[in-house]
Amino acid sequence: MSLMQRTDEIQQAASILDGLTDSIAQKVAGHLAAELKKLYATELVSDPLSTPIIQSPPAKAHGSLWSLNELAADSGIRKGTWYKWINQRKVPAVRLGRSVRVRDEDYRKLIQRSLRPEIRR
Repeated sequence: MSLMQRTDEIQQAASILDGLTDSIAQKVAGHLAAELKKLYATELVSDPLSTPIIQSPPAKAHGSLWSLNELAADSGIRKGTWYKWINQRKVPAVRLGRSVRVRDEDYRKLIQRSLRPEIRR
């Protein structure tokens, strides 16, 4: 087989591969577009008035203590902010060994003090 024939065969194979690649890319793009349309229609579009209300877990037993990880998860306020507030004596806390805890009633009082007057109950 001559070099010229070999080059022609390689070029034919390359054009076949290019055609297959284009065909596969079009099918994948069509499939992804259909999946994105489904996702957008079902999950991303929501009625802003029906946004679920975030509720904290039920109050623990009387006198229970919250860890800073629990406070951060419940309130959405970073753990570092809780440490700062405790060091500034804005929030009373209890140190048990190496862990720092906040009483449930102190946490609830902080929330009550932070509410705007128009939404106080």
